[in-house]
Amino acid sequence: MDSLSKLADLFLRFPGIGPRQARRFVYFLLREDGRYRSELSRLVAEISASVAQCARCGRFFERRVETDTPECSICSDSNRDRSILMVVEKDADLEVVERSGCYRGRYFVLGGTVPLTESTTGRRPRLASLLEKLTERGEIKEIVLALSLTTEGEHTASLLTDLLRDAAAQNRVKLSTLGRGLSSGLEIEYSDSETLRQALKSRKNTLTERKRAQK
Repeated sequence: MDSLSKLADLFLRFPGIGPRQARRFVYFLLREDGRYRSELSRLVAEISASVAQCARCGRFFERRVETDTPECSICSDSNRDRSILMVVEKDADLEVVERSGCYRGRYFVLGGTVPLTESTTGRRPRLASLLEKLTERGEIKEIVLALSLTTEGEHTASLLTDLLRDAAAQNRVKLSTLGRGLSSGLEIEYSDSETLRQALKSRKNTLTERKRAQK
């Protein structure tokens, strides 16, 4: 396999990118001048040293050299509401919610959804960490499952509800999901501020909704 094909294969691993788009990326780089390619390769090489993953919420953030234990600015902010934890699929979702200004609690980034082919969360080690947070010094009073209203997002929310139900009841933690405002099939990443605000305001108790559906 030649270099062009190898690079195109790497671009294919980007979310939402098909073979034709991956090839276009390769030819775009070839058309750009050497300085652009050098800067791009430098930043890619440096990203591991300059970016860390928060030990508490799992989001990626620009590392401060003096920070010994990686913790992002949101998790270390004493003014955030520690009684509410919002679970999102990815960093882009967190950024959209933050820009909306309608939420002042903390986050937990799953790092993706659980595929429909998986009926348990056993292969998802980050979810074990989420379960542990339910008993974290009794701080958390509500967990908001802010997942996209896609098929996989709803599948993941259902599995999370099953995973957290008993521990939530034991620790008197409310489980909720985003309410009216979000359209079916919509990803959080592409929601506007007002839509998110309304969805948060009208969030629903997950366990209550599940009981109603089972009757």
